[in-house]
Amino acid sequence: NSLRELINFRIDIINHYASQGNEVILVAPINTKSCQFDYPNIRIIPVTLKRSGTNPWYDILYFNALRKIYAHEKPNYIFHYTIKPNIYGTLAARVCKIHSTAMIAGLGYAFSKGGIGNWIARTLYRIALRYADQVLVLNTYNKDFLINRKIVAPEKIILLTGGEGVNLERFKN
Repeated sequence: NSLRELINFRIDIINHYASQGNEVILVAPINTKSCQFDYPNIRIIPVTLKRSGTNPWYDILYFNALRKIYAHEKPNYIFHYTIKPNIYGTLAARVCKIHSTAMIAGLGYAFSKGGIGNWIARTLYRIALRYADQVLVLNTYNKDFLINRKIVAPEKIILLTGGEGVNLERFKN
C-alpha cells in the first residue's frame, strides 16, 4: 500500500525472488524519494491509492489501474497485502486470469467495528478472497475468524506459524 513500507518490510523476499532470476515488479504508491535495489531485475510501477479513503470512485480508479498494469505486464504470479490491494488487486488479477495470494497480517478496523462502511469492506473481502489461490494469515484467531464468518474457504488459508519473517539483523533493538 506504499513503496516505502513494501521495501521496508518485504525487501528480503523481493531480493530472494530477484536473485533467482525472476523479474520482480513492485506496484505501489511512491512515498519515498529514492530506493536502490541489489538486482537490476526489480522494477517499480507507481499507482495512486487512497489508503484510508472511502470514496468508491477512487477505489474504482485504483482497481482499473491495477487491471491495466496486470494486463500489460502479464506476471506469472501476484502477491498482495493490506486491505485495498487484497480486495482490488485480487479482483484485478482474476479479471486478467493471473494467479495471486493475499496476505492478511491483521484483520484491522474493518473487522473490529460495525457500520455500513466496514460491512462493505468485509463483503468485498468475502467476494475478492474467493479468487485468491491462497490467503496467508499470522495467527489462529484470524484464521478461525475468516473461516467461521465464511470469508475464506478453509482449504485456501495458510497459517504462517512462525510469522512473516523479520530480518533480525536489519531490525535490531
